[in-house]
Amino acid sequence: MLPVEPKLGKMLILGAIFNCLDPIMTVVAGLSVRDPFLMPFDKKDLAETAKAQFAGQEYSDHIAVIRAYEGWKEAEREQSGYEYCWKNFLSAQTLKAIHSLRKQFFYLLKDAGLVDQNVENCNKWSHDEHLNKEKSIAMKTMEDGQVLLHSNSVNAEVPKVPYPWLVFNEKVKVNAVFLRDSTGVSDSILLLFGGNISRGGLDGHLKMLGGYLEFFMKPALAVMYLSVKRELEELIQRKLLDPTLDMHSSNELLSAVRLLVSEDRCEGRFVFGRQVTLSSKKTATVKTPGKSEADNSKNHLQTVLTRAGHGPPTYKTKQLKNNQFRSTVIFNGLDFVGQPCSSKKLAEKDAAAQALLWLRGEDHSTSRDIDHASLLLKKSKSRRKTSVSDAKWSTKWS
Repeated sequence: MLPVEPKLGKMLILGAIFNCLDPIMTVVAGLSVRDPFLMPFDKKDLAETAKAQFAGQEYSDHIAVIRAYEGWKEAEREQSGYEYCWKNFLSAQTLKAIHSLRKQFFYLLKDAGLVDQNVENCNKWSHDEHLNKEKSIAMKTMEDGQVLLHSNSVNAEVPKVPYPWLVFNEKVKVNAVFLRDSTGVSDSILLLFGGNISRGGLDGHLKMLGGYLEFFMKPALAVMYLSVKRELEELIQRKLLDPTLDMHSSNELLSAVRLLVSEDRCEGRFVFGRQVTLSSKKTATVKTPGKSEADNSKNHLQTVLTRAGHGPPTYKTKQLKNNQFRSTVIFNGLDFVGQPCSSKKLAEKDAAAQALLWLRGEDHSTSRDIDHASLLLKKSKSRRKTSVSDAKWSTKWS
């Protein structure tokens, strides 16, 4: 038994499986004790600057702890640990506690048979900080709604975190809900390690937290994520039941996971409505429907949905303060908001036109030409034929 919370214990097991145990032990130990970063009231700005230097460009409180601990170990070897802590506003007592917990974690994992005497084998991928980031729960919470970052977090002063998701370990409520520590992560990390995922209503539509989080991608890619996640969970179960299991037999699966995690450019491209910066110099253009097409957009949208076997769309229209109207069209669990218009009728037509643009893959929120209509028009019978168990996962993105 590991003397930590279940989610932290899972991190240790994953660290052993993915051969990045050393930094993961530091993160888990750091989350099990007091924050090693001191924030003196009269020198808070200097302390925050020192912590930010450890985080660098990783947007991660957990990476900051890893680097601070590694620096402290190096300073201790040079008999300058006290000066190191004083200069960087670190608690020597907490760092020693982290060091002690790390030893305890290693011996417990060794006794359980999850690691062997060869420390190098356990840390083959420790240099890959994509694998060292904490993987627990996403920043958006159904319980709290909007949350804020704690002032002690390295991400609190960042104008924009270039990641689609933040994960955290602890939250506190004062006049609002604050996240004490956070790390930016990609879609791939969330999909593979963030909890149960299920199929949505369309091919290529994945859901988490009962549909609170949604992802849209090519159908084959969605099948691949489901398959990799299922095989990874099965591997973890087999390893726990048989600690002597040779992980080399699953090297292809582990390599696929590493590739997905390391090569994900953290654009959030699977999140509907999130704009993705194109890597090419060409600028994305948005096609505006012509007058005749816009006039028939409501009828056209209903025809498309009927052919796909879905019910008619519903419209919710609000009158704005400037006496204009904005409409939202809803179908198959998707919402599309139109531009403000002078009348309710025009607002509904504009919302329908926006939905049609997305169905054709012409919406500006995607960097690729994806014909969503072809996905929607696939009959439910053909969808039932596609099963995760029949699919072979691939490490290719497209």
